[in-house]
Amino acid sequence: MNMKQKTRYFIFLILTAALIYAYVWDDIRVRDEVKEIQESLSTIDEQLKSGAKIMNEMNEIRQNFIENKNMLISYQISGSELLNEIERISDLANSMDIDIKNLEIDPRNTFPALNQTMGKDQIELERNSLNFQLSGNFLDVGNFIEILEENSSQVKLQHCSINLDSLDPRGVVAKLEYLTYGGAGQ
Repeated sequence: MNMKQKTRYFIFLILTAALIYAYVWDDIRVRDEVKEIQESLSTIDEQLKSGAKIMNEMNEIRQNFIENKNMLISYQISGSELLNEIERISDLANSMDIDIKNLEIDPRNTFPALNQTMGKDQIELERNSLNFQLSGNFLDVGNFIEILEENSSQVKLQHCSINLDSLDPRGVVAKLEYLTYGGAGQ
């Protein structure tokens, strides 16, 4: 081999090595970029999944709100319906040989004041209380409360206090507070 061929061989060898080095270096750089992009896409995908979960939670909360709103609206009672309900309560007490006393309707709205910026979903609803006292046999009073709770969707038991009746050794006195719901201005 002459000198000219050796020089060409070394130049060819150096160029080949340089090309291989450039190819390997470029491949490593491209792989690193692909890895960074995949990590970025994975992060974005996780954020999108998290966002979808939040949207699902918001939709679930909205659905619960609508269901609760409809349930509250179904509890509304007019003045005449309330009078009928009071008559039913009195008739039930009389049929069970229970004395009913101090029956009063508190006309004050006991709902907390709502923020007026709630939009179109605000419900015009008032919560009032119906208070009375029962005197009679313990089992009869308990049965009365149970029957009223099972058969009346118009009144909801809020508070019950039962004490022994000082005038009747076998009796009790129950102070009951029921809630009623009516639309504002009904």
